[in-house]
Amino acid sequence: MIPEANLRISLTELSLRGERVIAQQSEISYAEALAQVQRLKEISKVKQSQKKSRPKL
Repeated sequence: MIPEANLRISLTELSLRGERVIAQQSEISYAEALAQVQRLKEISKVKQSQKKSRPKL
């Protein structure tokens, strides 16, 4: 079993790891983000005829 002391991580170290991950991600503009949201909304629309209907109780 791993000693508990080895499992602890400081908030500072965790924060630095998060900053490194964010720094590696590519930048996206606000307009690109909005366009992506619109695309996802269009893709995720389900026609009423494709929905499964549940019997009402």
